[in-house]
Amino acid sequence: MNAFELARWRALRFVRARRARPQWIRRPTSTPRVTVMMPAYYSGATLRWSIESVLSQTVGDLELIVVDDACPETALESIGDIDDPRIGIVRHRKNRNTSGARNTALGFARAPLVSQLDADDAWKPEYLESILPCFDDPEVGLAYSNSHIIGHPDGVDDYIGDPSVHPMDQFPKFAEQCPVPALTATFRTGAARAVGGYAEWLWTATDYHLYAKLIAAGWRFGYVDRRLAHYQWPHAASKSAHPRKMELARLAMWLSFAVRHPRTPGPRRQVRTRLRRELQLRRGRGAPSSAS
Repeated sequence: MNAFELARWRALRFVRARRARPQWIRRPTSTPRVTVMMPAYYSGATLRWSIESVLSQTVGDLELIVVDDACPETALESIGDIDDPRIGIVRHRKNRNTSGARNTALGFARAPLVSQLDADDAWKPEYLESILPCFDDPEVGLAYSNSHIIGHPDGVDDYIGDPSVHPMDQFPKFAEQCPVPALTATFRTGAARAVGGYAEWLWTATDYHLYAKLIAAGWRFGYVDRRLAHYQWPHAASKSAHPRKMELARLAMWLSFAVRHPRTPGPRRQVRTRLRRELQLRRGRGAPSSAS
């Protein structure tokens, strides 16, 4: 490749990179204490409900970054009439999944704390007021609470269950299952950025993976034993309807984590257990098809 071809190649890369960058549709103009990250993809039916739960917080110094993840039904069409300087809308040119949308919001966040809220869940008005005092302790990097559940097939209305084991921020127990309701997680912006944000290569469990990285980095968790949010039970089209793919994703997650943190107890056990289960499945039923 001669000098001209090299320059042309670099110019094309630059242009493509600029075209792929998220585009601000509307910027927030508030001075935030907390940034709320909200991915939006085919969420028009519930998006306004979720946004209004943020704007009705008793702690008002926040910004809400709605990331339109390249949905044909744009977020602006759903909420463009909401006139609040705390709302910002960013649009992806290509779909990047929930983890990519959260990374975009994390990158744009101007507040020292960030909160997760999906576009089909909602907070109670006192959520932030109850969670933020946890960060008075400088060793706390993440805080969470309990949540109501909407639409559970068995009528369960308590996400956490036994509160005595919370906050759960120690291995090996943390590796057994994710103890943090994603919709009630708030954490330090700098801490999340320092551990690399969300792993976009993972199909699911990217929030769980981020929490594990925060623990490995030495952060403690805080917990508020109150149901401060409303979690929508997953519908048939959600990722939860694909347990096989979720199982393989968690295997990949813990395998990656164990490679980077070989001395941490818990992840290695998860890898061994899940690999053994996978081998038994393949031996007993034959290799599953790609559609499974």
